[in-house]
Amino acid sequence: MLGKIIYNEQEQSGNYKWLGIPSYMTANFKSTFGDYAEIIAAVAVRMILEKHPNDADYFQTFRYVWPDGKKTKFWIINDVTHYTALLPSDY
Repeated sequence: MLGKIIYNEQEQSGNYKWLGIPSYMTANFKSTFGDYAEIIAAVAVRMILEKHPNDADYFQTFRYVWPDGKKTKFWIINDVTHYTALLPSDY
């Protein structure tokens, strides 16, 4: 991973489980981040768990800052049985 992930603080508390459920990503997320897509999604979920181990909401937002300074917003949405990494334009 060449850039940096910025976690935007969640707007409200929740009680969503983030471990032990399948993870998915949209094709657009995968094509945007390429070979780093799975790493970026995994690191983002780890950031959620570190910041909110017991009160994470279903909707989490992030920014990825590329080495050239370009920023890409992305979301991770927990649908109870799984979570999905996506770009806002995918929603």
